[in-house]
Amino acid sequence: MVKVAVATTDGLTINEHFGQAREFRLYRVEEDGCYELLEVRPIANAPRDNARVHTAETTVEQLADVNVVLVSQIGPHAAGSLAGRGIKSFTVKGSIDSALRAYGKRHKLLDQEIAAVTGCRPRSGSCGCVQRWGK
Repeated sequence: MVKVAVATTDGLTINEHFGQAREFRLYRVEEDGCYELLEVRPIANAPRDNARVHTAETTVEQLADVNVVLVSQIGPHAAGSLAGRGIKSFTVKGSIDSALRAYGKRHKLLDQEIAAVTGCRPRSGSCGCVQRWGK
């Protein structure tokens, strides 16, 4: 079982940038691809308009109890901050249902060290690379 945070504006698709998310939906995802919504977590100090963006650390701290974050976009600083806490981040666009089912079935493969695949060389315990995967 893994705990996955998803950035979404509509509850159906992964369509929100990490730094602009006002809330994350947290799911428990099983190895067979089954999942359950645990909570909708509002992000304190989240941006209220497009002109203001909160710091990545604000969101990282509020997601400290998850294993994985799925977002439509994430910057290298935020990805590195998550990785520093042992949280994987993936950029994914599309259906939450499809992404959670796929991640549940593939997470053992995806959670392996993939530095050779990404070309990333860890520094200070985390590489800060943004990992990407498809459907």
